[in-house]
Amino acid sequence: MKTLRWLLAAASMLLLVQGGSACIEELDLAKMISRTDSAVHGTITDVRTTAFTPEDEVQLIYTILTIQGEDLFTGQPTTVEAAFLGGTYQGESMTITSMPAPADYRLGNDVVVFRGAVEGWGPEIDHCVYASMGGIFRTVDTKKGVVVLGKGEGFAIDGNVRVSALKSSISALRQEAK
Repeated sequence: MKTLRWLLAAASMLLLVQGGSACIEELDLAKMISRTDSAVHGTITDVRTTAFTPEDEVQLIYTILTIQGEDLFTGQPTTVEAAFLGGTYQGESMTITSMPAPADYRLGNDVVVFRGAVEGWGPEIDHCVYASMGGIFRTVDTKKGVVVLGKGEGFAIDGNVRVSALKSSISALRQEAK
């Protein structure tokens, strides 16, 4: 019975999130910037889950991240929340193929997260990790500065890049869009 419940949940989310379309869009940095309202470089200071049951639907589980750091769009210090579909809540687990890997959203990780407004995810969530696994990037501290680990072709950050260079690229792309 639990398997059927999760299959129904996955099917309904596919329809909700993708509008019935079964495709994954490639997002270069310019597209990602145009579809989000912030990109935050910082530390994950909290990871929690919540459940929400839309009207006449099955219960959905969301993981909510709190990131404290700098908004790369504005250069201002910020603390934000961003959620993604999937996680474990009160002993129930929901795994979605597009959710980030657990290693990407561990408490204390230094990350870059692209986030966008979302509606219909319940009273606790107003922003999502845009593109789920495609919107969160881990960083590493090197001798030459903090480096964002790229995820390959088709992702907003395809190759490894210093945070300072990413910030410059974001600024230039936002200027071009004006």
